[in-house]
Parts: sequence; C-alpha cells; structure tokens
Amino acid sequence: MRIPALLHLSLLLLLTVLGQAGAQFPRQCATVESLRSGMCCPDYFPVFGPGTDRCGVSTGRGRCVQVTVDSRPHGPQYIHDGRDDREQWPIRFFNQTCRCNGNFSGYNCGSCRPGWTGPTCSQQINIVRRNLLDLSAEERNRFVNALHQAKVTVHPDIVIATRRREEIFGPDGNTPQFENISIYNYFVWSHYYSVRKTFLGAGQQSFGGVDFSHEGPAFVTWHRYHLLQLERDMQNMLQDPTFGLPYWNFATGQNTCDICSDDLMGARSNF
Repeated sequence: MRIPALLHLSLLLLLTVLGQAGAQFPRQCATVESLRSGMCCPDYFPVFGPGTDRCGVSTGRGRCVQVTVDSRPHGPQYIHDGRDDREQWPIRFFNQTCRCNGNFSGYNCGSCRPGWTGPTCSQQINIVRRNLLDLSAEERNRFVNALHQAKVTVHPDIVIATRRREEIFGPDGNTPQFENISIYNYFVWSHYYSVRKTFLGAGQQSFGGVDFSHEGPAFVTWHRYHLLQLERDMQNMLQDPTFGLPYWNFATGQNTCDICSDDLMGARSNF
C-alpha cells in the first residue's frame, strides 16, 4: 500500500525538530534574508562574525546541509498536490538546515539530545516521570505553577508564522509575518499545525479529509516527541534539567476523568 507523501508530515515534523529546524521556526531564521535564501542555519558561537559558525561547525557540533524530503507522490486520500505549506516540509520555507552530530541537537546544534547534558553533551541524565495521581499536594501545586509559568513565558527560541508561505513577507513584501508565542502555547500550536485543514483559497471549503498526525505512520513517535519537546522547554525555563512531566494512566478513571479537578488540570464545566 502506498502511503501518501503528505501523510509523512508528522514524521517529517518529528525529524525536523530532532535534527534540523523546528516547527514553526527558530527566531533567528524569521528574517527576510533567511527566507529569501532558504537557509536556516544559525550560528552557535560566531567568534569571527556572523555566518562563521553555522550549526556549531567550528567545534564539530553540526553542519548546514541541503534538506532531503520524501518526493513520492501522494496516494488517493490526498488530491490537493502543491496546495499545502506542510507538503515536503520544510522546503516551502527553507531548503538548508542544521544537521547535528552525535548527541548535539537543536536548531543551531546548540543543545543536547534528550537524555544528555553537559558542555559537550556527553553526560547522561535520567529523568523520572511519576504518576500524576501519586504526587503530593505540594508537588501537584509546583507542577501546576510550572504549567502556568510556561503559559505566560515567551518562548526564547521559536516564533510562529501567521501567514501562509505566499503571504509570509506581508503586504509590503518586506515584513516577515511571525509572532512570539509562549512555551505552552507553542506546544499546543505545533499540534494544531500538524492536523489543521488544508486551505484551498478564499471562498472555498478547506480540505480536512486526512488527519496527518493521528492517521499517519508517525502517530506514536510524533506524540511522544511532542511531549518530550514540552518537557525540554520547561526544563530550560525552570533551569532544572531533572524536571520531568508526570504521566496520567487514563485507565484508572474508567469512564471519568480523574485528573479533571481544580487542583490539577481543571474541573469540568457545567456548561
């Protein structure tokens, strides 16, 4: 069975975040120059001036490479070839991004892969993720406060595109259409971006016949890494590399949501 190329969106987003530029976009790449050149390879530590340490190449962290995408044709489930910015992600916006070596990671290879830390990303670190319902009242309160902090803290590295590629330079053709987003809202946005309908033009009904994150081949890996990215962002925000997101075993509640309470994720509304 042929899998439509666009159904690989979730996996492509996953691989993009792991080894290249994140979705949406690194703040350093949201410029006219980067968009026109198609290059998103920010410097890590440019001692000798801008453009001298792309992807941390001077210290062997990574290098700027041409993006390789899945060029196989779509299957019959998706008939709008060429209409969606997410097709063959991310080449509608960038065709060169960072490829990191070893345990280095991030949009400029300036951070470490999950599970590693230290200046050379050579020190292993174990993160303990506990059952949310096993947390003490004090631990629950700290977790909820951390979520709130993530909700109101602007993401230091990522901005989101507010227009499609054909409109990304704005009405004057020289003002990139990006906005800041909070750490938690970026977590929500990246999920929305992967599942949203395909815009077919003004006055036309958008196409939503395929759910690219939940009906594609990367359903499990995409969602796991999606949570892992939030955890990493919150670790950086809290300056605590040992912070771990608690998990919820939803089977314990049977037919009810046993974490839907005011001291956890919020009680259900009567409306």
